[in-house]
Amino acid sequence: MKLIDRYVAEVGRRLSLVRGRADIGKELRSTLEDMLEDRARKAGHPADEAMEIELLKEYGAPDKVAATYNPHPYLIGPRMFPFFTMVLKIVLTVLTIVLLVTTGIRVATSPLSGPEFVKAIGEGLAGIVSAAIAAFGNIVLVFAILERFVPTSEFRMDEGKEWDPTSLIKEPEPQDVKPWEPIFAIVFIFIALSIFNFNQQWLSLQYGYNNGQYIGWWVSGQGQQGVIPLFSDAFFRWLPLMNIAWVAEIILNGMLLRTSRWDIPTRLLSIGIKAFQIVILALLLSGPSILGITPESLKASGVFDANTAQTLGTMAQTGVRIALGLGIFGTVVEIIKTGYKMVTQGLVTATA
Repeated sequence: MKLIDRYVAEVGRRLSLVRGRADIGKELRSTLEDMLEDRARKAGHPADEAMEIELLKEYGAPDKVAATYNPHPYLIGPRMFPFFTMVLKIVLTVLTIVLLVTTGIRVATSPLSGPEFVKAIGEGLAGIVSAAIAAFGNIVLVFAILERFVPTSEFRMDEGKEWDPTSLIKEPEPQDVKPWEPIFAIVFIFIALSIFNFNQQWLSLQYGYNNGQYIGWWVSGQGQQGVIPLFSDAFFRWLPLMNIAWVAEIILNGMLLRTSRWDIPTRLLSIGIKAFQIVILALLLSGPSILGITPESLKASGVFDANTAQTLGTMAQTGVRIALGLGIFGTVVEIIKTGYKMVTQGLVTATA
């Protein structure tokens, strides 16, 4: 029955669903083997290759058989699409506003002539389009993955339930999770992974000179140019650990998206992730400065005098360390709150 095995494998490769593929393969193989045995019994001799070929020809081409298990082969299906459009609108709107402001600062701080002014505007608009395309691709990728790992049967939207107006006055259950919450989290984590791992050129401040004249921040001049990285090498040393934490967050939010509620396993996973995040924050705080904006880098840019560079650099370094300390404190508080919710909700469930 080698042909049947190859046929089942060929059908499996054409299935868009990730979960349930093995069960479909077992079911299809069992059906074909039963049909082949029935034919062999009626023919009065053991099944041979010719009989297998005839059976598979009648059963249909692998792509057509796979289509019966994929009645709606969407990249992003109807149930996910409303959330997709909502996330897309918010992300693109925020991204466009931020980049427009950046372009405005670029133009306002640069004494550019007519052609250079038009070029700066064009580069800004091109940057907005490029960033929007990248964000769109990341969001589509996230939702395409969710579409395949979160089948519609497990994605709770309650369309089949009769709507009750009294639901408007009911308080939501503390364990319930709104679908858009984990979706937003997954999308923004993917964007963070993309920026910090594959688009690190965005994590820097550029300045430029043209014929010895300073032409502003975020400007690529035709003369001398320089870059001040926002983060130092000490930050990127711990990036692999941050990637692990982000992937764990994606897994957690994927679980919440499937179940639509908090339970003991997800609470424990959340506590574990937060504890790991505290370790990362402590490493960032205790080691060398993670900020690339230092008094030395500001002074070397030639944009600031020595006193201003020292003041701004020191403020930036101090501010980052305060932010890391607050991050550790806030994460500890979140762990305590999560543990409290887990205990109290467990007691409520036990006494119900």
